[in-house]
Amino acid sequence: MSILLITDTQLGMALKNVKFGKWTERALNWSTDLEPSQKELENLDKIINITNTKDLDFIVHTGDIINEIDKPNDLLNYKSFVNKIKSKINHVPGNHDVGIDSEKLSKEGINFYRKNFGKDFYSLKWNDFELFFLNSSIFINSENIDLYNEQIDFIKKTLNGFASGKRIIVFMHHPPYIDKKDILSSHQELIYSKGISYWTFKENINNEFFDLFTNHSLDYIFTGHLHLNLETNFKNTKIITTSALGLPLGDDPSGYRIIDYIDGKLSYEFHSI
Repeated sequence: MSILLITDTQLGMALKNVKFGKWTERALNWSTDLEPSQKELENLDKIINITNTKDLDFIVHTGDIINEIDKPNDLLNYKSFVNKIKSKINHVPGNHDVGIDSEKLSKEGINFYRKNFGKDFYSLKWNDFELFFLNSSIFINSENIDLYNEQIDFIKKTLNGFASGKRIIVFMHHPPYIDKKDILSSHQELIYSKGISYWTFKENINNEFFDLFTNHSLDYIFTGHLHLNLETNFKNTKIITTSALGLPLGDDPSGYRIIDYIDGKLSYEFHSI
């Protein structure tokens, strides 16, 4: 029983950074002898070959599907990828998928996402777990109170349908919390360049989020956003961030994660691509 997780395909990011970004050298080194956008598409092709030879329950994409929502060619390239995959793919939005300004959630951005990828929050059963697929940009932009309450009400209503102690896995784009002791030396330049608050929830929002699951067992949260691999914990919940399938920003290579559940034990091995 396996899930293949990808994140931060972020089509268009590598080329933009070669032209304008602060990660120009990194993007050039990553793309090697390919044009940066071709490197992104090559990695998608590799995932097609991998997924179509594996017996998967489904695929999860934890967001930042494309870099800019007003670039239709990147969207078309991603949809072409989806059409070639035999497995079902469950998406959640990243901050780049729900706003023209990637740091500001907008109604226009939400509408774009829902039109092209479906619901931005939902749940489904998988083995012993209830899986929540959430729009973490709503927690980051919690001042959008109607959107915030809509998602909170959905979580509460879904959890009310279970007896206490339900095992939960959450998939979303932003890690809600990072314990500073888990930030490796290779992570520091990236994370501290903008501060932890850019990458994670505000403290009060993080506490409100975890309080929703008080009567249940929130075992794992799988995220992207950092473009590197990182594991941390908040209370009894393990938070696992996965490196980008697109341009990585730490020492970890591009890759994907296989989540297996065998004999009551969950594993989540990362594979470079």
